[in-house]
Amino acid sequence: MLDMEAMTQTLRRSALILLALAACKRQPAAPAQAAPAQKAAAVGGPSASVVRSSDASAADSRPTPQPPAAPCLDVVGGREPALPDLLEQAGRDFEKGRYEDALECAREANRIDGNSVAAHHFRGAALAELGHVEEARTAYARALALDPDDPEVLRSVADLHVRRLGARDDLELALQYVHRALARALRGKDKPLLKELYLLQAMALDDLGRPGEALGAASKSVEYDPKDREARREKGVALFELCRFDQSKTELARLAAEEPDAWAEHYLGLIAERGQDDVAAAAHFARAQKLDPEAFKASAPAPSSMFQRIVQEEVEKLPPEIKQGLSHSNFAVEDLPEVSDLVATDPPLSPGILGLFRPPAEGASPEARPTILLYRRNLARAAHNEDELHREVRDTLMHEVGHLNGEDDEQLRDRGL
Repeated sequence: MLDMEAMTQTLRRSALILLALAACKRQPAAPAQAAPAQKAAAVGGPSASVVRSSDASAADSRPTPQPPAAPCLDVVGGREPALPDLLEQAGRDFEKGRYEDALECAREANRIDGNSVAAHHFRGAALAELGHVEEARTAYARALALDPDDPEVLRSVADLHVRRLGARDDLELALQYVHRALARALRGKDKPLLKELYLLQAMALDDLGRPGEALGAASKSVEYDPKDREARREKGVALFELCRFDQSKTELARLAAEEPDAWAEHYLGLIAERGQDDVAAAAHFARAQKLDPEAFKASAPAPSSMFQRIVQEEVEKLPPEIKQGLSHSNFAVEDLPEVSDLVATDPPLSPGILGLFRPPAEGASPEARPTILLYRRNLARAAHNEDELHREVRDTLMHEVGHLNGEDDEQLRDRGL
């Protein structure tokens, strides 16, 4: 039978396995996804058990009842297994990737002790691995209701919100969970946990378009484990988003040289493209697609002539008030954003923005017109076929004219732009 210290170690080992598995699945935000100010649209009572004759067809379509799950542990003499034994078995099953078995052990542990934080934690972790995200979130919420400051549970629920959910509100919530967990992790000088918390913080900040803060968090994570590839990758991404391209290239090239890395190759391709080395960029993009074809599907073909045609077609289809706003600006298409435009804000705009609204400079004459730009290569990368490219061009035009009309990014996001 395990004592409480052994139970904690079992949870820690399983938590580390969980993060390692999730690290293989989580993808850094595509450059076009960030959205600070001036950025373009990127980048779920009792009921009767009676079936009336009219409901026969519905009954036929219902799932076939499944036999109950096998007990987590068989105990000699038919006795009920002890809570520590169930948690230990859940840990063994989780580490071996037997998530259904781990879930059943956690359920049995919950039946024995509904106030076991560890049992709810294991249940949430197994549910997350099985893709039952909402159920996992509920299990973690029950664990935190029992101990709001458990740093391991806070780490796991932050991980769920960053890697599995990822919407803006989820990322903001993840930062709150990390902040609460850091207080106890720092007091306990828990280096492995601190490394993981700073990594999750960096991921959320990068995805929220706060690369300066993300770089600081990623650097702290690397300090705790200089060999951690995910923390080093996140550092490279933050440097890219800060337009420190040479430093980003150095970090990511080291990763790619040590072992194949799809996301390192992708960002190296973006850096080569900005350096107008299209041959090297194509090679990096091809390697990224080969390593992870699901994350890096083929982009829409968009040579300049074709892209100009698509833009013109979409401009003609815009609502009259949007077309009028566009006519009051200097409108142009460029291949990629200029660094001077990106670093004109603090933090810099993402190099992956799809478009830009540039107001007249301060002190300009009343006749000065704002500028609206579309970026051909970034827009093509955000689409996988011509229909998607049409949609991306249309949405980006409406987003930038929205800025011209005084709307901010939050208002535009609420309108789906």
